Amino acid sequence: MSSSASQPEIKRVEDLWFPDATLILRAENSLFRVHSGILAARSSVFRDMIAFPQPTPTKDSGENETVDGHVVVRLHDLAGEVEVFLRAIFDSSFFMPPRSPVEFHVVIGVMRLAHKYDVQYLFQRALSHLDSMFQVQFADFLAMDWGAAKDKDHVVFQSGDITVDFSKAFRAALEVGALWLLPTAYYNIVRESDFLVQLGANCYLSPQEEKLFLAAQIKCLRAFVSTHRFMKLLPSPDCDSLQCTDTITEGHDVLKRWSDDCADMDPLGPWVFGFVDGTLCDGCEELARGKHRAAQEVFWDTLPTLFGLPTWDELRELRCKVIEETA
Repeated sequence: MSSSASQPEIKRVEDLWFPDATLILRAENSLFRVHSGILAARSSVFRDMIAFPQPTPTKDSGENETVDGHVVVRLHDLAGEVEVFLRAIFDSSFFMPPRSPVEFHVVIGVMRLAHKYDVQYLFQRALSHLDSMFQVQFADFLAMDWGAAKDKDHVVFQSGDITVDFSKAFRAALEVGALWLLPTAYYNIVRESDFLVQLGANCYLSPQEEKLFLAAQIKCLRAFVSTHRFMKLLPSPDCDSLQCTDTITEGHDVLKRWSDDCADMDPLGPWVFGFVDGTLCDGCEELARGKHRAAQEVFWDTLPTLFGLPTWDELRELRCKVIEETA
């Protein structure tokens, strides 16, 4: 391959360099040599690309980049995403359906390029992985244990920084039209009071997005207050337990300390009951949990519109349509 001293070093991705293949792809500074027939069978975009006559290599003309006599096809994608996308195609064990373990950045890369290059089975598989993380039903959202998700769930976060990873997810979801993934992705970002600091240079937000997120964060704080108004209704009218009175007093102190110190604004979180389990009488606990859940459901119903998105019913309908089209 002809090159000049000013060009960056080009590397071959060994596991995706098949000597008997004739299609050579380049993404950024990475080269992949793959079988065109297999790629064409999976992707209608590559099938059309390969069917189009390729330019004839011309020695020393500088017009076409060549390797081993084959013209190099340039892809305007990130090398890391092309690598995981091609691995998913050429290694059947690399990107298995849920709940097989998979790294989060792999899911995002495969989803984006499977959509771009029309590999429907991989696109649907990637969406299935994300469906387990970004729910459209409140009961499923409550069942998700984010503490366990960081270390034990089948989707592994590469950096361990969920806020940054979720920012990558919403960018990809916007690109592929998977809008139903966005409400919970957005929510898990803005519930962190310092999300702009956490994102830093890792994710660019437009001024409009930044304004939208900050406005949503204020609404999260108001919703947090609303979901804990049940504290004012305790003890229940038929309660005469001194233990309930002590627990309720402690609860008010905890909420006060939270407002002073806590960095999270999480109206959909269950943490408030961590200090009341087993300490309230049945009547007080039933009243508290019922009012808390009812206020959470009200907030959940408004969550998409908080970010300028369609309603949950519309998003669920969109999800069904996309899933059916890719099935």
